[in-house]
Amino acid sequence: MSDRSAGGIDPIVKRLREIGKESPELEEAALAYEAVLPLLRDTDLKVAPVGLTSGQARGKMEEGLHLLHGIGLEIDLHKARELMLLLAGALDKCVKNPHVRNVTMALKKDILDVDVLLSETAAGQRESIDAVAEGLGIDPNLLWTLSSFSLRPALQAVRIQLSPFVEGVAWNKGTCYVCGAGALLAELQGNNQVKHLRCGQCGADWHARRLQCTRCGNEDHRTLGYLSPAKKEATMRAEVCEKCRVYLKVIVSFSPSPAEMLSVEDLATVQLDYMAQGRGYASAAMRSSCRV
Repeated sequence: MSDRSAGGIDPIVKRLREIGKESPELEEAALAYEAVLPLLRDTDLKVAPVGLTSGQARGKMEEGLHLLHGIGLEIDLHKARELMLLLAGALDKCVKNPHVRNVTMALKKDILDVDVLLSETAAGQRESIDAVAEGLGIDPNLLWTLSSFSLRPALQAVRIQLSPFVEGVAWNKGTCYVCGAGALLAELQGNNQVKHLRCGQCGADWHARRLQCTRCGNEDHRTLGYLSPAKKEATMRAEVCEKCRVYLKVIVSFSPSPAEMLSVEDLATVQLDYMAQGRGYASAAMRSSCRV
């Protein structure tokens, strides 16, 4: 595990342990994240550079297309399979879930085709992943999560490559301009609390209008609102839209969260998910998938 803080504790681990202490009901989930998130951050899938020039990249965004639309990623499949095994093994040690063991065995025996699995995950083909999982007696949610996580190092490498090409290009969508995934959450950044959307898959960061539903574009303040725990209203809330019944989690973050910390902050704000879903709202992030 990487030692990336001056105090000798990995910042991911440090934040997760804070979450576990503050919310004991999240301790098991925090332990699972502690096992897998540093692995994702430190893995290089040797993804080949994407063949887009700056002009082509800007042109795609101006047409309303995310940068990876219609482009396949060239990934070292051996490393991708190795990463999935590492993730499953790390989870198995901390949660002792028989479903995790089933996935591990399927990978070791090459029953799961990692190439097809990652391609369908990247294309947002959840139904196909579920069908594979059910055919093998594997938990569909677990397989989807492991596959989605295994794509992250590649997508983050692509984001680092392509983002400088499109600086200054307007993108007023709730889906990521790099990979097409739905925004995981929003951050209010800087002293002026400017709203930015963040992609949980590739880590992209893009400006958003302060009063607008990221799902349907609704700007009518009469049908826009928010939910928040009374003691945390100043630091986090779920913005809700009555027109499409979708919510987006928003946190105060004076500087952009590092890409590897977005899943951590997503866990830290799970109370907002309970509140919003309990009132019948659906997550904006769940309504969209990475579309490569």
